[in-house]
Amino acid sequence: PGNGLRMAKLQLTHLFASSVDEALGSCSEQAFCDGFNLPAEHAQVLARAHQQATDKLRGNALAELNLISDEHGVDAALGRLDSLKAERPLLPDGSRCLVAAPKESALMLNEAAQPARRRHVQAMRSALEQIDQENAELERQLAEQRAVLQAVTAEVGACSSTFQQTAEACEQWRDGLRAT
Repeated sequence: PGNGLRMAKLQLTHLFASSVDEALGSCSEQAFCDGFNLPAEHAQVLARAHQQATDKLRGNALAELNLISDEHGVDAALGRLDSLKAERPLLPDGSRCLVAAPKESALMLNEAAQPARRRHVQAMRSALEQIDQENAELERQLAEQRAVLQAVTAEVGACSSTFQQTAEACEQWRDGLRAT
């Protein structure tokens, strides 16, 4: 029974991890980078951020599975299932009656993972909206700074012109004093 319990928990974790990987894989690194409409030199930073985020999300999801498993007594339930499996009648070939086919279990887990996938997609959309808002604010600030820089440039140009005229007037005055 103990070996069956470990196998069942390992299979459950594997199916869950596969579902998480499939959900995280729905947004490729390239699609993620393309969504930002940034110059190519930022692609490596975005790719690294995407990888770190998906790694962190995967790790968090697996940790959450373990926590939920512990909180809800999955080990004890799997132990009871092992006992029930041992009680199922033997078939002529020596195997026991199956309750559900593995593919059915995978489909059930996949269906159960849909809400988590939707939450993940919504979280990514929210993050993108926040980034868009921050980007818009940075563009607004950049436009303001450009306007200030243009005004300062114009003022420096005017001062330079005035300084040049004053310098020329001083030289003419000095030349006039020498001539006299």
